Amino acid sequence: MGWMVYNAQAHGVAHALLQSSSSLIVTIDDTMTTFVPVDSASPHALVFLPGGGVDPDAYVPLVRRIADTGIPVALVRLPWRMAFTEAAQAETWQRVLQAAVRLGSRPVVLAGHSRGAALAGGFAHAHPSALAGLIMIGTTHPRDHDLSSFTIPVLKVGGTRDCVADLEASQANARNLPASTTWAIIEGANHAQFGYYGSQLGDCAADMTREAQQQQTLDAVLSWWATSLIR
Repeated sequence: MGWMVYNAQAHGVAHALLQSSSSLIVTIDDTMTTFVPVDSASPHALVFLPGGGVDPDAYVPLVRRIADTGIPVALVRLPWRMAFTEAAQAETWQRVLQAAVRLGSRPVVLAGHSRGAALAGGFAHAHPSALAGLIMIGTTHPRDHDLSSFTIPVLKVGGTRDCVADLEASQANARNLPASTTWAIIEGANHAQFGYYGSQLGDCAADMTREAQQQQTLDAVLSWWATSLIR
């Protein structure tokens, strides 16, 4: 149990990434951490849901770098870090909607990793008109929700060494995604290195460094953001 708790904690996240700067305001409370550029001209905002059981701060390096490009970002905390019950999922939906307001009521792109990506798909199914885009990282979902008729842009990010959400299972559920979905497959990427936390039970060893995997994930998100969102 101690091993599991340790590996779910954030590791290697510089404290400075959670501090405001002259160009970015960071606000932390019990439900979310927001990163709001001082002079943002972005017409869209990003709301990110972490993986189940994982310390949300493990995703700070990725979302902070996205915010540094001028995109307002909210990193939402899952109730009990899992949001497995219907009540907890309803609370997660409320936090997503509250995050949108805090980010200036811009059209929101909802993103998530693993359990967070599954929840993002669930939110999209429940609130189809609330989103401007959807990003699903390291997940075999959507398994239970048919999003194939969606007209919003969707990005699916996966790794060839992800043995928690393997590509074969992920691609088997492609029928539940719009035909226009963008797929970004990162060669050598595993599951855990989409965040900054320890090893994950059932995962495979990555064939690349965490920094390289994070960079390719960032590049995939920003490329899709620049070319797919309606401005």
